[in-house]
Amino acid sequence: MREALCAGLSISPATASILLNRGIEGPEEADKFLRASLDDLIEPFELSGMDLVVKRVLQAIKNDEQMLVFGDYDADGITATALLVEFFKDIGKRARYYIPRRLDEGYGISFQSLEKIRNSGVKLIITVDCGVSSVDEIRAAKTMGLDVIVTDHHEPPDVLPDAVAIINPYLKDSNYPFKGLAGVGVALKLAQAVLAGLDGKEKAGPGLDPRLYKYLDLVALGTISDVVPLKGENRILVKHGLEFMKNSSREGIKSLKEVSMVSDSRITAGTVSFKMAPRLNASGRLGEAYLAVKLLLTDNPQEANAIALELDKMNRERQKIEEDILDDARSMVCTDADSGCRAIVLASDQWHQGVIGIVASKLVDEFYMPTVLIAMAEDIGKGSARSIPGFHMQNGLEKCSSHLQAFGGHKFAAGLSICREKLPLFKEDFENLVKNTLTDDDFIPMVRVDSEVRLGELDWKLYDEITSLAPFGAGNPEPVMKAESVEVLYPKMVGRNHVRMRLSQDGFTVGAIGFNMGGIYQSLAMSRILVDAAFSLDINEWQGERRLQLNLKDVHF
Repeated sequence: MREALCAGLSISPATASILLNRGIEGPEEADKFLRASLDDLIEPFELSGMDLVVKRVLQAIKNDEQMLVFGDYDADGITATALLVEFFKDIGKRARYYIPRRLDEGYGISFQSLEKIRNSGVKLIITVDCGVSSVDEIRAAKTMGLDVIVTDHHEPPDVLPDAVAIINPYLKDSNYPFKGLAGVGVALKLAQAVLAGLDGKEKAGPGLDPRLYKYLDLVALGTISDVVPLKGENRILVKHGLEFMKNSSREGIKSLKEVSMVSDSRITAGTVSFKMAPRLNASGRLGEAYLAVKLLLTDNPQEANAIALELDKMNRERQKIEEDILDDARSMVCTDADSGCRAIVLASDQWHQGVIGIVASKLVDEFYMPTVLIAMAEDIGKGSARSIPGFHMQNGLEKCSSHLQAFGGHKFAAGLSICREKLPLFKEDFENLVKNTLTDDDFIPMVRVDSEVRLGELDWKLYDEITSLAPFGAGNPEPVMKAESVEVLYPKMVGRNHVRMRLSQDGFTVGAIGFNMGGIYQSLAMSRILVDAAFSLDINEWQGERRLQLNLKDVHF
């Protein structure tokens, strides 16, 4: 297979191995993956219930009914909300939007939010990135005379809400071939289907209507932020969306790039994930998420700049709160670790509910155990859970659901609410469940190697081939290669805890850096030591020169 890929695509054996490890086996499939064409997007009416959605939305447009887009306070929900509000405006129909306050109202539709909406004149609510679990709330909305269309991408419960229609790739009766869409991706599908309906068509057809290209920057931003797999349709949407983001005329995107210090030439899935998305999320975590929606919708550059600066300020505040909680939680974990526990379940009355999910992710990275952090407020706690590959968090919480007021999420991430008195029993049952589910090997972080190479194979052609596999992220990680028995030359400590060196093999040498690998410096400093190195291929730019550099992921002596 590798030889067929090399011959069919004129690529190196290393790149062919990487493609094979992505599950891409033939030249035709590989060519489709590399092209990532918008023409390969799936017909939106293949989503179960889309015909009902279009019928109800067209009715609302014809009768001039007031519509409201009900979003979520994270970047996926924010971008999905902005997309639909702008789309309806573009087709001549004004739609309002509502984003719940995380700390007061919690996630999704609530009775509190419905009370605010019921007398506002709204007749049709369209949810984005939420709603599939809101059975009681949507029942209440119906008694208020409100129709609800649900668009969501979270795993649905056994009992679904009585909505006009539910659009979700995960529905049991859905034959939609790609399950991994983010909430903003589902919103784009709705827009495409409605546009076809306005054109008098029963189907939109595959691909994407060029009139919708202008929303691809929002789709890329929300999809990357939600850490859904960057393969299938998501890869196509993000790859093209990043290009539109580089030259976006959207004032909010331009201001967001500026405060994030991201130049157009540096826009990648990584810079969006680590620089732009946190600022967009900060408003929902600490303040009012409507600010972020307003940023994405405004066409006033002064207003966009002012909002972006406010989000940047919120993000710095979020970082400080996060650091304090991480230090606190880390000390508590160390106490628990002495008892040999295999899961982290911690709670505190001092923690900010809006940032515990980020802290939970960092604890998973550090301790590599399923983690649940709970911010208590009087007798009720709101929790965020994060997991490792061997443990399905949503299923795990389901098995402990007798202790929980509510929960929901995915394989790797979930949220929950719990009464204080239930905490000890939940902690005990959850930790026992993890112990009984996972083996010792599941708690060992693994570096997945895509290809074994000799250092002499590392050249600019290989770098360009690997770059063509981007965008990298969940489901399509940055390729990692391995070189065996390489000699370490001139190791030295740089920065706080990094090690810079050169690696040599067969007379070929290349620079390498190991971030946060200072703990192995003494071993590397031994004379003429040979190691096996796992690394990604990167660029080191210095004083106008560009050189290939290895970004070390692991070193075996």
